[in-house]
Amino acid sequence: MCASLRMVTRSVNRLYDRALSQVGLRVTGYSIMSRLAEEGPLSVSELAGRLAMERTTCTREVAPLVVSGLVENTVGSDRRRRLLRLTSLGARKRSEAYPLWERVQRMVADEFGDADVADLLARLRRLRESSDRLSDV
Repeated sequence: MCASLRMVTRSVNRLYDRALSQVGLRVTGYSIMSRLAEEGPLSVSELAGRLAMERTTCTREVAPLVVSGLVENTVGSDRRRRLLRLTSLGARKRSEAYPLWERVQRMVADEFGDADVADLLARLRRLRESSDRLSDV
């Protein structure tokens, strides 16, 4: 199961990465920027949790976005707390990327079928919830 999920993930990521490369992004960066756009500033731990990532992986994936000026690492209300926030440049880049992301979404749905995509997403949510529960045991 794990190997199959990883193979599918790599294959689908390639589709998104190829499309998003036109604006200099990868799907992971786009996902990070989208989460920050939707939820506002988040700590690395909060962002990692929302994206079901390890904190160290999240930090590694955010770094090039910070260097590129797409995401800013700011001080929170408590000086010890650091928050990630989408910059105005990041918001513009995300807007440029959205139609490319949407086109891949539509291509996959057209190829796989809207009903099958909806069913797959529901099953993947259940699988993630089960996996989260099992890892708490």
